[in-house]
Amino acid sequence: MNDTLLPKKLPFIRKFAFVLGQTGWSLTVFGFTELIFMFYLPPDNGEVLFKPFVFQGAVLKVFTIVGILSAIGYIISAFMEPIVGSLSDRSTFKFGKRKTFMAFSVLPFAFLSAAVFFPLKDGIHSINIIWLSITVLLAFLVKCFYTTPYNAMINEITTDEKERLHVVMMLSIAYALGIGIGQTINIFLSLFKGAMSNEQIFQLCVLVYATVALILMLMPILFVRDDSGKHITKEELNYDQKHAGIFDNMIEVWNDKNYRILLIVELIYWFPQKIFVAAVPYFVAALFKLDNVYTSIIMYCVGIVSLALYPFIDKLVEKYGKKKIMQSALFSLIVGFIFTATIGMYPIPTIVFVIIYILLNTYPAAVLGILPMALAGDNAEKNFQETGIAKNASYFALKTFMMKIGVAITSLIFPSLLLLGKTPENPLGVRLVAVACIIASMLAFWIMRKYQDVHLK
Repeated sequence: MNDTLLPKKLPFIRKFAFVLGQTGWSLTVFGFTELIFMFYLPPDNGEVLFKPFVFQGAVLKVFTIVGILSAIGYIISAFMEPIVGSLSDRSTFKFGKRKTFMAFSVLPFAFLSAAVFFPLKDGIHSINIIWLSITVLLAFLVKCFYTTPYNAMINEITTDEKERLHVVMMLSIAYALGIGIGQTINIFLSLFKGAMSNEQIFQLCVLVYATVALILMLMPILFVRDDSGKHITKEELNYDQKHAGIFDNMIEVWNDKNYRILLIVELIYWFPQKIFVAAVPYFVAALFKLDNVYTSIIMYCVGIVSLALYPFIDKLVEKYGKKKIMQSALFSLIVGFIFTATIGMYPIPTIVFVIIYILLNTYPAAVLGILPMALAGDNAEKNFQETGIAKNASYFALKTFMMKIGVAITSLIFPSLLLLGKTPENPLGVRLVAVACIIASMLAFWIMRKYQDVHLK
C-alpha cells in the first residue's frame, strides 16, 4: 500500500470542527424528517397544537399526505446516495472530492429545511400540498450532496479502528446535540404560548435552526482539509476506468457478504430507530397523557444518560466485540417497545412510567448511535486493505441507502397506524406503532447473529 494514502493524525480542534458539521446536518434534517409530522399531523391531547394546512385524513383509505411525501423523499434520497457516493469517490476536484459537493449543497439544504414549514395559504389548500411536495422532495435530494461526502470523510480523517470509533462517538454526540436543539421547539411553544400563535412560534424556531445549522455545516468545509483526491495512484485511475458505470462500486460493496448482512440489519432496525424519535410526542399525548413539553424532557433525559454511557460502551466493545454489543442493543429495543406498548395499562404513577421508559431507551440509543457507523467504517477499511482502493463513500452510501429504504417504509406506515387512534381516549394506533417496532427489532436481532466481527491489520 502506498504510504501517501495513509491519513495523517488530525488535530483535535480540526476533528471538533468536523463533528460540528454533523450537529448542523442533523438539526437540518430533523425539521423535514421529524418535525414535519408534528406540524402537519399534530398530536392531540385534548388541544390540537396547530391549525391544518393540508388534508390530515386517510388517502386511499390507508395513507396520509405527509406519510406519502416522506416515504417518496426517503426513496429518492436512497437512490441518490449511491449515485453521489460514486461521483464523490471518482471525482478529482481540486477543492476536494468530498468538500466540493458539500460546499455547493449547504445553502439550499439549510434554506429548504425551513421552507417546508411556510405553507403559502392559510388553512387547508391544494397549493399548500404542492409547496410541501416541492420543498420536501428537494430537501431530501439536496441532503445527499452534503451528507454522503461528509460520511465518507470519517475514514479519511482517522488513522486506525480505535480512533475511528472515538470519532464516531463524537459524531454521535454531535448528532444528538442537533436533535436536542431541534427538540427545544416544544419548550418554546410552552414558554411563548399566548404571545403569538403556535404556528408563528414554530416558524420562527425553524428559521433560527436553519441559520444555526448553516453556520455549523460550514465548519468542516472551512476548517478540515480534504486530501482524499490529492494522492490518487495509477492503479486507482485504472480501476476507475474499468468501473465507469455509476453503480459499479455499489455492486462491489453489495457483494461483500459480511457487510451485506449488516446492510439488511440496517434496513430493518431503522424502523424502531425512526419511531423512537418521531413517535415520542404521540406517546406523551396519548399514553402518558402529558403536555407536549414532556417530549423535550424525555428526549433530553434519554440523550444525556446515553451520552454518559459512551465510556462504558467503549469498554464493552473492547471486551466483547462490536457484534455482541450490537445484538444486546437490539434485544434492549425489543424489551423497551414491549414496555411502551403497555404504558398506562396497569396502575402505577405516570412518573414511574416515564422514568422506566427513559431508562429502557438509554442503552440502545447509545449503542445504535455509535456502532452501525463504526461497523461500516471497519468494513470499508478492510476492503481498502485488501484492494488498495478507497471506496469509503460507496460503503457509507449503501449503508445510508438501506437506512433510507427502511425509514421510507416507516414514514409510510407510522402515520397510517396513527389514523387508528392517537388520543388518550383512543390510543390504539399509538400502541400498534410500538408492536410494529417489537417485530422489527426481533427480526434485526435474529439476522445480526450471522454477522462476523471484522478484524483489521
